Amino acid sequence: MSDTGPNGPDFRRGIDWAKLRAAAAQQHIADMVAGRRRITWRTVASIVAGCALAFVFGLWVWIYWGLPRVPDAESIWALNRQNSIMFVDSRGDILGMRGPYYARRTALGDLPEHVPQAFLAIEDRRFYSHEGVDRMAVLRALLANVQAGETVQGGSTISQQLARNLFLTQRQTINRKLREMVLASRIERRLTKDEILELYLNRVYLGDQAYGVDAAARRYFGHPATELTLAEAALLAGLPKAPSDLAPSSHLEAAIERQHVVLQAMVDAGFITEAQRDEAREARIRIVERPNFERTMGYAFDLAVEQARAAVGRDVPDLVIQMTIDSEVQAAAADSIRRRLGNRAFGRRPLQASYMAVNRQGGIVALVGGTDYSASKFNRVTQAQRQPGSTFKTFVYTAALESGLGTEDVRYDEPVVIDGWRPRNYDEGYRGAVTLRTAFAQSINTVAAEVGYEVGPARVADVARRMGVNGMPERNAFVPPSIALGSIETTLWDMTSAFAVFMNNGMRVDPHIVTRVTNSSGQELYVRPPYEGQRVLDEAIVQQMNSMMGAVVLRGTGTGARIGDRDIAGKTGTSSDWRDAWFIGYSADFTAGVWVGHDDFTSMGRTTGGSLPAQIWSDTMRVAHRDVEDHPLPGIEQPVRTPREVEMASFFDNLANAFGEAGADFPDLEDIFN
Repeated sequence: MSDTGPNGPDFRRGIDWAKLRAAAAQQHIADMVAGRRRITWRTVASIVAGCALAFVFGLWVWIYWGLPRVPDAESIWALNRQNSIMFVDSRGDILGMRGPYYARRTALGDLPEHVPQAFLAIEDRRFYSHEGVDRMAVLRALLANVQAGETVQGGSTISQQLARNLFLTQRQTINRKLREMVLASRIERRLTKDEILELYLNRVYLGDQAYGVDAAARRYFGHPATELTLAEAALLAGLPKAPSDLAPSSHLEAAIERQHVVLQAMVDAGFITEAQRDEAREARIRIVERPNFERTMGYAFDLAVEQARAAVGRDVPDLVIQMTIDSEVQAAAADSIRRRLGNRAFGRRPLQASYMAVNRQGGIVALVGGTDYSASKFNRVTQAQRQPGSTFKTFVYTAALESGLGTEDVRYDEPVVIDGWRPRNYDEGYRGAVTLRTAFAQSINTVAAEVGYEVGPARVADVARRMGVNGMPERNAFVPPSIALGSIETTLWDMTSAFAVFMNNGMRVDPHIVTRVTNSSGQELYVRPPYEGQRVLDEAIVQQMNSMMGAVVLRGTGTGARIGDRDIAGKTGTSSDWRDAWFIGYSADFTAGVWVGHDDFTSMGRTTGGSLPAQIWSDTMRVAHRDVEDHPLPGIEQPVRTPREVEMASFFDNLANAFGEAGADFPDLEDIFN
């Protein structure tokens, strides 16, 4: 029987081989399963570690990405400020504000001790012991909020609040809170504790657009932070919790209720006694009415901003502009304009007025561009082009004196025709023979037209241009003879600037309203450089014109401008059909100009420069000269009778005797010279 049958050795060997392969496969599978189990745990551990690392990295990016750098102590003052402009006078007193009110930087050492104590007691009692983040305060606030089920307590330190105000937004998010903590720690490493507290007290928002304790003290109580009482300091310290809802200008009762909480916190902190707390609670809080700066200062502020921006650029948001304005003179000008114009300043066609005054250095002490800044921002000092009328005769007679004519030379007031032009007098009458002095004082048109034509209209325009009147015809261009009566339009700014040459003894002045520009931290951005005006008139000519314009005020058309016995010189002006009325005058210390008229160039109905403008000028200059020593104007003396006048008198007497009773109507000597 064969071994290769179906149940022989070969079959059994196949079965054994299959069993062996199956066992090997089973072992291989077991080994693979065991190996995979070991790889899975390592992989899981790696994934967990990677996720943790990614989370930390993501968290770092979430918090630190774009986080601003904390600059040095000086640069940090200008961070995150809204556009704000403060206007101060030459003494440093605040004239007004535009935008948020940041006031001036107040040093921590200049504040009463109870001011920082009030803020520390209610906002951050452990300020001097933590490093930017008070972990105990955070935990305490967290527990209080969990118990209440809402946010009832904050854990932000003063450093955190400062970081939020300087670098971040006010949005209530976890990201902002974490960033706030990081920045607070950085600020603590960058600044000292006192520097942080000082910066906080100067930048904390205290409602009603007031930033910092000095701004709030001035806005609410009318005095600087250095004069804050304990009661006032505690009231301010309670405002950061809800500045808009607690602002004492509109929510005094709520502010006082919060003040009581602050006072108790000061007792708990050991800053004050219970007796001091009770006394402060009983103290009466007086909130001052917020002044309307724009009503009297709006036009001056506009000009100051324009000049300051030209000096420092338009990208500086935080400006403190020191102006040349005298607040008392400014208020007097605005008040006089409203009072003198009365009801004529209202209605469908309101009467307007503008005013400008400068001192000998060119500083503008008052500037009013219209009767109501809120109704019209159009500045009638710098923007309104109007006919100056007879005020322009000043340049005619200045040119005449430079040409060799004298103040006592005689010309005839009579009908005259110049190149087809027929100038007429205001009263339609004629006086015959008059001196140039009398013709100027009485503002006689025919004589001014004759003299202007005699010396040459081009020369008159040249004198006006040289003294500061822009818009004159170019040299070698045609100049109409009517320029002698002020037919070419100009501005009150230019006319006042030109008349200031007489006040300054023949030297040009440069009218300006800004002397210095800083930011609120005191960093100097601009200082007006020294200015020495160019000589444009000889002193002898100035003195003769002083005498002639002095006659205008003493016995001419400008008697309404007198201010006691002080030497005053000036000139009235009225354009045709009474569209414009002017008075521009000066003493040895100030030059001022006034214009009155309608914006639509309609007639005012016989309002002349010697009426409203001269009266407004006098009202204001009385205030300007109130504490100023009486300085004489050189040459203003009026001659009694010169040898030339005596000679002329004899000449006319001889003519009268020669004609005898024939009837020639010769003028009297007094009519000629007076």
